[in-house]
Amino acid sequence: MKFHRQTEKVYYKNPYLSCCTAEIVKIDGEWIELNSTVAYPEGGGQDADHGEIVLPNGKSLRFIDVKKMYGHSAGLADFPDIQVDGIILHLIHPEDQYLLAALLIGTKVTVSIDIQRRAALSLSHTASHLLYLAVGIHRPDAVVNTLGCHIKIESARFDFAVKTRISSDDLERIQATANGFIERNLSITVDSHPEIPDARTWRCEDYKIPCGGTHLDATGAVGKLLIKRKSLGAGKERLSCEFPEAKLELIRFHD
Repeated sequence: MKFHRQTEKVYYKNPYLSCCTAEIVKIDGEWIELNSTVAYPEGGGQDADHGEIVLPNGKSLRFIDVKKMYGHSAGLADFPDIQVDGIILHLIHPEDQYLLAALLIGTKVTVSIDIQRRAALSLSHTASHLLYLAVGIHRPDAVVNTLGCHIKIESARFDFAVKTRISSDDLERIQATANGFIERNLSITVDSHPEIPDARTWRCEDYKIPCGGTHLDATGAVGKLLIKRKSLGAGKERLSCEFPEAKLELIRFHD
C-alpha cells in the first residue's frame, strides 16, 4: 500500500549536490520531515548522511541520522528487496532540539549535507560493489548466499553463507581482481527504472547490480583495496575491505 505522501529524493537526481531548498512538512518528536531532501537515509547497508537544516533566520539544526519510512515494494522481479517512495525523516542533534518547538509547518529551509561524509560513503559503497563483483568471479557460491552488508565511511563488508571456507588463495585472487577494476579507472553509471525512479541499477563495464545507494562516477578514486577475511562460525564468512589510498579530493560537490 502506498503512503499518501512522499519525499522528493534530490540525492538521486544529482548525487553531487551538497544542498537544496525544502519545506517543513511535519515535526515528529526529534525528527523533521521535509518535502524534499539532498540527505541520503540509511538503507541498503549504507549509513545515513549527516548535515544541517538552515532556517530563514539563519539558525541551523544539525541532523545526525536520516531514515526512510512507509516505503512499499516496487513489485519488480529484478528488484525483489527494495522499498520505493515513502517519506524521509531527519534526526535533530540533541543540542539543537530546543529549536523544534518554534518551527512552523510550511517554513522554507535549506538542507545541506556533510560532503566529506557523503564522499567517503559513496567511495565505500563503490568499493563494496567492486569487492562483490570479484567475489562473484572467484566464489560465485558465496554471492548467491549473501547474508548482508554494511557500508561505513572507512570500510565496507559482506557476510556470506558458504559450504567451503574462503581460502587465502581465494582472497588473493579476489583482491587482485577488485584492484584491477580500480586501476583501470572504469566509468560507473547509475540508471533509474523508466517507470519507478527509486528502482536503480549500478553499472560498470558489463556488470550491473540493483542498488539505491550513492556512488562515485569512476573506480579510480577508491585507491588500492585491502581485503580481509573473518570466520563468523560454521558456514559463515565475512569479507571486509579498507581503502587507505582513497582519493577523496577527486570527488567534487556543488551547491
